[in-house]
Amino acid sequence: MGGQDDKSTLIIWDTETGKAVLGAPLGQKDTILKAKYFNKTDERLLAITNNSIQIIIIEKAAKKIRTMGIALGNLKRKFTCLEIDANDQYAYCGTTTGDFLEVNLERAIFKRVGPVKTLFSQGVTAISLLPNGDIVVGSGEGKVAKVSIQTMQLKFQTEVLGGVSSMTFTGDYTHFFLGTNQANIYWIEADQLKAELRNTCHHAKINDIVFPYNYSDVFATCSVNDIRIWNAKNRQELLRIQVPNLECYCVAFMNDGKSVLGGWNDGKIRSFFPQSGKLMYVINDAHIHGVTALATTSDCTRYFFLTFS
Repeated sequence: MGGQDDKSTLIIWDTETGKAVLGAPLGQKDTILKAKYFNKTDERLLAITNNSIQIIIIEKAAKKIRTMGIALGNLKRKFTCLEIDANDQYAYCGTTTGDFLEVNLERAIFKRVGPVKTLFSQGVTAISLLPNGDIVVGSGEGKVAKVSIQTMQLKFQTEVLGGVSSMTFTGDYTHFFLGTNQANIYWIEADQLKAELRNTCHHAKINDIVFPYNYSDVFATCSVNDIRIWNAKNRQELLRIQVPNLECYCVAFMNDGKSVLGGWNDGKIRSFFPQSGKLMYVINDAHIHGVTALATTSDCTRYFFLTFS
């Protein structure tokens, strides 16, 4: 599906032949953000734009495409994500407001809003359905919640690092993988939403990487907000040292391995314990424009630092 420049043209492709089968402009004023086929037919899709929910009907015999808007009444929302139940009776559409709408697909009308008396900060960014009908939602603030389909009340809730960007369930729906915009992947148990961090990496540029002296089993990297120490054999994160709202330009190990040094954009050098990540000491006003390089002496009694404007 295209955007405003081509009147939101929908093109249907045959995946076996790689050829376009059907195409027509939908005439939408807004760009279509996401679309999903119905589960029991390949002649209907549900699509969301910034401000509307559309049922797209494909008439293959007549080679036509038409749309039918979901009646929302006086309700105004900006939509972010969607999910359709297994029977194609209801759809659930997340919004930037922090709630989601349940719509009746057979009658093409809005039914109710959830969760009851709860809004998710930074909007609902991912939504999925469990076999019993309960709704799992993820938000831009990093909250994951399970909502009862009967009462629209929260049943369980947990938090992850970063805004939720995607969810994928196992075949039996007992667990699911969840990704965040801070490059974290979680393995979450679907019943009570017990979360386990499975994999992670920096979500912004990596400014420096260093191994300890004469030791290759671990290494350290630094990026925006943090220093991370990694197991070089299994590529798993061992320790994360965070300084909010600051960028770490460089990182170094003392040769004896008893401290990790970081040069930061506020002009300070900070030293941390490598096992706990706790702050050991701070050198203030090391450089005006931030410390961009560090080097330690072999006897661990002093080190050098530089800045490049």
